[in-house]
Amino acid sequence: MSKELKDIDIKVIKFLLSAGVYSDLAIVKNLGITYEELEESYTRLLKEGYLESYEEYKKREQEDCHSGSNCGECSKNDGTCRACCSNNKQEYSDVKVITWKAIDRFQE
Repeated sequence: MSKELKDIDIKVIKFLLSAGVYSDLAIVKNLGITYEELEESYTRLLKEGYLESYEEYKKREQEDCHSGSNCGECSKNDGTCRACCSNNKQEYSDVKVITWKAIDRFQE
């Protein structure tokens, strides 16, 4: 276990890995923690690379798309990636994305 992660951080990651999407309220209620504890956990998990912001995720996906590494999603006709190159401008500032590092380490 990383020195920087606490038991609560591991519980949060394992809970998030148990399904697709959870609200902060659902996490707080299911784990019996406070919003403050959850925010502190998010901060540690972001710092350690187990979570990333949705902005960072989309930026990385755009880079992968344009470099051709996401070729399964690219159109053969015009060379653009349908899935990652959309210009969807919805608000996702509070969304956290689980990284492969978290999946590799904590997926059961």
